[in-house]
Amino acid sequence: MYTREENENIIIENQNELEIEWQEEAQIYPMDGIKVDKGFYTVFELKRRFDSKEKRIILDSEFQREDVWKYDRKSELIESVLMGLPLPIFYFNQDKYGKIIVVDGRQRLTALFEYMNDTYPLIKLKILPQLNNLKFSQLPPHLAGRLEDYQIQAHVILPPTPERIKFDIFDRVNRGGMQLNKQEIRNALYQGEATRFLKRIVESDVFKKATGNAFINEKRMKDKYLITRFVSLFLYKMEMLEDDEGNPYVYHDDIDDLLGRGMDTLNRLWIAGIMDIEHLEIIVTGSLKKSFFYLGEDAFRLRQEGRRSPINMNVFETVMFMMMNIPMNSKQIKDKVQETYHRLVTSEEFRDNIGNHRDSAAKLEWRLNKSIQIGESMSSILSSKEVAYD
Repeated sequence: MYTREENENIIIENQNELEIEWQEEAQIYPMDGIKVDKGFYTVFELKRRFDSKEKRIILDSEFQREDVWKYDRKSELIESVLMGLPLPIFYFNQDKYGKIIVVDGRQRLTALFEYMNDTYPLIKLKILPQLNNLKFSQLPPHLAGRLEDYQIQAHVILPPTPERIKFDIFDRVNRGGMQLNKQEIRNALYQGEATRFLKRIVESDVFKKATGNAFINEKRMKDKYLITRFVSLFLYKMEMLEDDEGNPYVYHDDIDDLLGRGMDTLNRLWIAGIMDIEHLEIIVTGSLKKSFFYLGEDAFRLRQEGRRSPINMNVFETVMFMMMNIPMNSKQIKDKVQETYHRLVTSEEFRDNIGNHRDSAAKLEWRLNKSIQIGESMSSILSSKEVAYD
């Protein structure tokens, strides 16, 4: 085991890939790829969507970090609406299923919806003090109607806007606070079964054990990034990802695009009932358990003399793919697995494939195919033997 201080200093190798650094590249967006529209919504319509069984408005995005508003601030917002004052523009992201993710404006909508549910009375009003202590159900009918009919203006990011453009939009909208990294933005864009799935995995004991408690104090979703990569690549190899026209997805060196489609597919598979999400969870946790059994808590780190190296994301996905086809906890092949693993990760060919342009189609395919091949070869060793399990 490692101390808390050591754990706090452990990071993912090449974690800078999570950050948005637009100034380093001359990026020109095709105009037909930018789909941001202006929309006007009544408060009543938005609340109806929020209250629907399908939850067609998502307010609980994890990327929203601001403190929860107190009742006096919420009351001031209601007062402004009743006075007909304009509110700052809201920013929404609409997914391909018609659901709206609130990018900017969550606290304002929450205050409006809670008041309409009679959660709190108005307090400390300065311009309309006669309404103090009144809940929504106690408002005069004309004022209740005024609040319900109030129109907010929103800029809506529409599909199929590319991931890269979404990252840029989120970055600009949230620039007043802590800059979000790509995984935090993905976690906001793809709220649903995908985000719940990731949360269950990274909070599980098996993940903590397999990664040596490396993420015990993680606040920026690097742990979720690792799992997102593995699961998205798994779905890709299973030919379960689709392009914008619904055809089988072809990878073109854009890892962010692939990861976005992976999270979208998790939501889509769950919605359509195409795949049992519990079965996928068993695959992920099974690979984590086998990684720890065969390789220990440093399974996902490159060996370096004199210090404990960070977790390497490419080693993580390589090992996880390798373990998918290896039997659970077989003592007979444990030494062979360790020998083959060390030979792979120390080879010049492997180091080249996790070096520059590591997420190019050619290098990504080499890593995945190599790891699957190793896993299958380990399994075949046992095909003619009597297997011994712990």
